[in-house]
Amino acid sequence: MEPIKGFRTVSGVAVLCLVLTLLVGCATTSEDETSPTYQSPPGTKTTIILLRHGGRDIYSAEADDPLTWQGKRRAQHLPEVIGDMGVSAIYCTNLRRNRDTAQPLADHLGLKLNLISQSRLYDYKKLSRDLLDEFFTKHAGGVVVWVGNIRNVEEMYKLLDGTGSPPTKYGDVFIVVVPDVRPPRIKKMTY
Repeated sequence: MEPIKGFRTVSGVAVLCLVLTLLVGCATTSEDETSPTYQSPPGTKTTIILLRHGGRDIYSAEADDPLTWQGKRRAQHLPEVIGDMGVSAIYCTNLRRNRDTAQPLADHLGLKLNLISQSRLYDYKKLSRDLLDEFFTKHAGGVVVWVGNIRNVEEMYKLLDGTGSPPTKYGDVFIVVVPDVRPPRIKKMTY
């Protein structure tokens, strides 16, 4: 039996097309598509309040930039904005501007700040995933505040399926309610 002419060429082209399709598919897969979708544990609804520190005084001669006078005013106003939302935990970086933003709320609620080391800020993607994992395990069903910095606030917002601009402007407060079965609801406020 004689082989069919051109069969080898057709099967070679088909294999090449298949390989190219697979490579293109692999090339378009990003870390975002493989990131976990966060849900509150079954039977719970966890609220995460995301905000950036109140305002960094970049003209300060100090090594750890303090808050601007507007940032101090925002920090004093924060308990009025979210102090009655049932906050059960407050997390912030150990940077002075973040602590000084979170402290009036902690004092108002009688809570201790959960401080995150500055050394963890460099890998903001890992930090964001680690903190969200902790929020959904240690504080499931509660209300957690994160006073962060631009990159980690952006990353958390993205991981929580936030759309549009993240809460990176001074004074932004985004309340992300994450139920156990539906997509999160986001309420955007300022302080």
